[in-house]
Amino acid sequence: YELVANPEIYGEPTLLTIEDLNNDRVSDIAWSVEGCSTFCVLEVQIVTWASGVYTSTIAPGATIAEGRATFTDIAPGHPGRGKQLVLEGGVSGTADGGLAVPHTEIWQSIDRTPFQRIRWSYDRTVEGSDCLGLRLVEADVALQAGSMAGYDAAVDLYSQSIDPTLTACSLYGMAVDEELQLLQGLASFRLIQAHALNGDFVAAGEILQSLTQGQPESAYTEAATKWFAAYENGGDAAAACDEVIDIFEENEKLWQITDNYGYNHPALAAEQICFVP
Repeated sequence: YELVANPEIYGEPTLLTIEDLNNDRVSDIAWSVEGCSTFCVLEVQIVTWASGVYTSTIAPGATIAEGRATFTDIAPGHPGRGKQLVLEGGVSGTADGGLAVPHTEIWQSIDRTPFQRIRWSYDRTVEGSDCLGLRLVEADVALQAGSMAGYDAAVDLYSQSIDPTLTACSLYGMAVDEELQLLQGLASFRLIQAHALNGDFVAAGEILQSLTQGQPESAYTEAATKWFAAYENGGDAAAACDEVIDIFEENEKLWQITDNYGYNHPALAAEQICFVP
């Protein structure tokens, strides 16, 4: 036998499966590695044999705190093919981890590309799951997957996140009205992006009009107005974001609001607020 791969492993490895996971008629090897300190983190790796070498077939970031990983069949109507990776958990149990609301992640291979996260869903039965900040995490993941999975899910989730019954839940004592205004402004800005990237400029314009009426002096309104005009005229999402990046860099609260719920819940940096596929 000849050694053909020697992946770096820091923790306890567990074989998950050896099978064709994405219907490309080639077997894949999937395993998890669990490392523990004050809490345990599980990471999933997948490789396939191609052109004489083992190649990773999963995007970075398939990790979850105090969780478990399984593969299940993909139901009809979903973008992926073959099996999907399901990660469940996400509550570290530490104070800095923040809100103790577990979640489930779905990772799929779309058109035989590497597995990527397409869905992040919080457990609706747990106290704190009605937090607006957490609902935006769900929508952000759907938007990130939009270029491969389509933008309908992102549109739906951002639309739901504007629901006025959702609550404020900052861990750092931010005023309720300020928190909700910032989060609703962010949700509206990204809903405008999702509609526009989905080709529905009429719907994007309607949301922009509502945002302008509801938050006429908001920096989100300024950014949304400039971004939408640039994207509608040029069709280049990256160039449109270049037009507004200064707004987010100069107004720290616009992006720091996403980092108010603990490290169990992913936050956005200034350069990530304006989404580029």
